[in-house]
Amino acid sequence: MNTNGERLDPPDLSHYDENRSKFPLEELAKYWGKHVAFSPDGTRIVACGESIAEVDDKLDAAGIHFSQVVHSYIDPPDAVYI
Repeated sequence: MNTNGERLDPPDLSHYDENRSKFPLEELAKYWGKHVAFSPDGTRIVACGESIAEVDDKLDAAGIHFSQVVHSYIDPPDAVYI
């Protein structure tokens, strides 16, 4: 729901995977080690921050409900997971 209690329609994610896979690496490099919110179609980053809470605060300030984006974390190129 949004701030006035109205139900929000789910975003159309039908093109997200296709567009996200084409997202330019040089653009992603700006966000290494950051949490981001992608547009539902995967073509742009609409907010970023050090934490999901910071991203959601930025979305809120922009008038975008957190359920209307795709949250992600951009791994730095040297990330190692065990």
